[in-house]
Parts: sequence; C-alpha cells; structure tokens
Amino acid sequence: MLLIIFYNVQYLQNSTIVWELRVLGWEVSYGAEFTPDAEGGYTVIVQKSRKVPANEEPIMKGSFKVGEPGKLVLTVNNPASKKKKLLYRSKVKSTSE
Repeated sequence: MLLIIFYNVQYLQNSTIVWELRVLGWEVSYGAEFTPDAEGGYTVIVQKSRKVPANEEPIMKGSFKVGEPGKLVLTVNNPASKKKKLLYRSKVKSTSE
C-alpha cells in the first residue's frame, strides 16, 4: 500500500511547512520531495526515501521552507500486507523577511 500526502504550496510562499508522521505497526518507507510549478524547475529531495525499521522510533519529522509555488509530497510506502495506522499532523509557519 502506498500513501501520498501532498500540499499545494501555491499560496504558502515565504512560509515553512513542518510535519510529523507516526506509524503504528511495522516497517515502512518514507520520503519527501518538492516540485516547483515553474517550467524548467528542479525537483528538490527534502527527505531521501528510506526504510524505517520496526525497532526505530516510529516518529518521522521534517520541515521545508517554501520559496516558490509548487507541491510538497510526503510518501509513505507499506511493503507488507499488514494494515498499519498512520497519524500525521502539519503546521504552516509564516516566515518574516
């Protein structure tokens, strides 16, 4: 099972998105990337996809400072057939310049 959470950050410029994911169950893979809307823009790997083993702390945290319109995509991949519970929360913090 693959779960994708994405934020359309078109209206969140000059902000920081902070998130926390918690998986109840066994191991999953987790990653995050930002794709700008601008033509010719480069995808930014915010968190390289990595396997989170069952014995590791099940909380995954991250943040990303938004400087241009685009999409922030959080990906959680459950390679096992067992069901797991995923809890997540996020917050947008305005950055003053």
